[in-house]
Amino acid sequence: MMTGRVDRLRLFWANLHPWIRGIVLLSLAGVFFVVAVLPAYHLFKLWRLEANMGNAIVAVGKDRMAEARDLSLTVLQAGDSRIEVFRVLDESMTSLRDPRHAGIARALISHPEGSDEDRLRGFRGMVNAVALGLLGQAWVTLPESCRVHSDFAVMFADRLIAENRLVEATAVLLGVAEQDQSEDLKLRLIRILILDGKHETLEEAHRRIATGWAAAENDRSDWLDLLEEIPIERLRPDLLKPLISQLAEPGNDDATRYALVAARLEYAANPSTRADVVEKIIARMKFVDSVALARFLTDLGLHQRLLEIFAEDRIPELPGLFPYILGALEAKGCWQRVIRLLDARPEDLPKFEWLARRAVAYFKSGDTAAFAAAWSGALAEAKLGESSESLLRLRAIAGSAGLNAEADDALTEALLTGRGPLPLYADIKPLLGMLASKGRENILMRIITIYLLFEPSNVVLLTQCSYLACISELVNPQVVLKALKPMAAEFPRERRLQFVLATAYLCDGKTYEAAVILDSMQVKLDKITPGYRAVFLATQIANNRLSLEDPLVTEFPWKTLLPSELHKFREWTLRPPSSKATPGE
Repeated sequence: MMTGRVDRLRLFWANLHPWIRGIVLLSLAGVFFVVAVLPAYHLFKLWRLEANMGNAIVAVGKDRMAEARDLSLTVLQAGDSRIEVFRVLDESMTSLRDPRHAGIARALISHPEGSDEDRLRGFRGMVNAVALGLLGQAWVTLPESCRVHSDFAVMFADRLIAENRLVEATAVLLGVAEQDQSEDLKLRLIRILILDGKHETLEEAHRRIATGWAAAENDRSDWLDLLEEIPIERLRPDLLKPLISQLAEPGNDDATRYALVAARLEYAANPSTRADVVEKIIARMKFVDSVALARFLTDLGLHQRLLEIFAEDRIPELPGLFPYILGALEAKGCWQRVIRLLDARPEDLPKFEWLARRAVAYFKSGDTAAFAAAWSGALAEAKLGESSESLLRLRAIAGSAGLNAEADDALTEALLTGRGPLPLYADIKPLLGMLASKGRENILMRIITIYLLFEPSNVVLLTQCSYLACISELVNPQVVLKALKPMAAEFPRERRLQFVLATAYLCDGKTYEAAVILDSMQVKLDKITPGYRAVFLATQIANNRLSLEDPLVTEFPWKTLLPSELHKFREWTLRPPSSKATPGE
């Protein structure tokens, strides 16, 4: 019976049209694929992911960080975003100094499965690797329990202090309840008092150092750090008498450093005996710790004495002397010796810094051709980096040498990378003003666009970006109007915002609406920038309130405008009257 059924089925199949047989076979293949192959593939994929993840964890344990990173990246790219993947990536990329680490750290902070420990690791990975605006965004997204924890507050405050944002750093540190403040946090508060530099804050810093020193039982290196951070001319040994007596006690674990700090305090206390203090400490330390002595002399600004004691030929024996001898030669203006020392020790500095210091030496010695070549090489080398750190270091070197144009170029290139420990928008305004004065509006627009990603809620930044986008015809003015009108209603007294809104109306041909806004502001022409003055004049002309022959127009400082502003002003003022908007439109 079964055989008969099979025969009838075969006959039925043989009598089917070939196209129908093909469709049936394809359908059966599709069903088989969905029912059997896809689940098997998913199971295989899950097995591979688990195997890769397990191997990545093993690789971390065996300190094979490159392997761990690559395996965990494979898992992440396959769509597996569990917290363990980010933990392995964070640890491996930190070890390898991978420039992609900042993105992983940010993801670790915001991961829904993350613990406070994960957020701490993520914040640590971001703190010195991203723009301060991005770091601020990460800070405000942290849970309240993290923001009032000493470990988080200290990390964020350190970055703020490095950017000279002392008020903000103080607020972050004082956000931690007094009973929860760690020793590290209290040290940062004292550092802020020192950096503030006012007479009363320095006195308070001295008192806190004296109190903290007395309370410390074993390691006092942090308190020594603070003492060394106080400028020699601002030291108050009279407020540190108990501490001074303990510095002289024998048997300290770090006797060399204690002796140098004691000498520094004695140097500050007795101006008439400073030469004797210096010679005594030189005699005591010259053959005990030459590098520490060189650091001490550099701190006091005794560059000539340092060069008399330590010649360049001591560096092969004591490589730690190199930065102090180099700094002393630069401070004394011995530029030919600087060049010779750099030529002899190119391996002691990153290549970009080695080229930059050579450039400074050539500039100071009057060799402009060699300076141009060396500086160009330094800038090119610094731009090869994955981050902006080399360019920011280049800016510091140029600025300290008085090469302001070169410092601005280095900062511009750093900002254009959009990566690394970039400052806040408020701190780069002088550079943006320089770019505007030179008509480099394309670069200006690129930087502002980059910074808008770092500080999206910055009203000043948003308005400047909108203004340039309108003037340069990069964005439809109606898009700008849609974005700015609610904000302008919320901040009616923000003059810059109102001017940009008027500009957008003007660019959209709605000159009457632009006039209404400017009328409400009671504009004083001598109090606004040339660009906004041009917007005001164009609005008055477009509404037949002012003629092109009016002295306000004919005596306008045209050269102060950006090329796009000048082009737009001409377009507005030369537009035929019939195209101007009227109140009824």
